[in-house]
Amino acid sequence: MRLKDAKRFFRDLMEDTTIRGKCIEITMLPKRERGMALRALGYSFTPKELDDVLCREFYLMTEEERRLFGPGDLRDIVMGMWGNCM
Repeated sequence: MRLKDAKRFFRDLMEDTTIRGKCIEITMLPKRERGMALRALGYSFTPKELDDVLCREFYLMTEEERRLFGPGDLRDIVMGMWGNCM
């Protein structure tokens, strides 16, 4: 099985409600277990790789997409929930 990169993770997170739900469940785990859970879903990336993707994609997103996970900076939210755990 080929592991999915940061760009694929972010795309899946934004577009696939099933994956998004699983990722939300992962945030309920202790931080030290989140990376393993994401790798179990087939993702492999570094925090820097995800941060780079977020910075590139942010300007292409609508305001609604930027607020998908609530108020606040999307980059901070995604990195805090998933990115820094990899």
